Amino acid sequence: MRLIVDFVSSNEYQENITIGDLLRYKDIEAVPWLFVAVNDVFYKRDKFDEVTLNDGDKVDLIYVRGGG
Repeated sequence: MRLIVDFVSSNEYQENITIGDLLRYKDIEAVPWLFVAVNDVFYKRDKFDEVTLNDGDKVDLIYVRGGG
């Protein structure tokens, strides 16, 4: 299945992968400052293992950190 993750297109993903599966596959920790958008729709962390990705989906991993 083809996904576009952070502007990089790849066919390496299995069918019926969830956001949580994708993060584990890419060894990305779901830390509090990580936000995930699929096709420009943001999902809360508690939905990561429920939202199934589809072929051609665009996934953006957004890290938000404060500074001062």
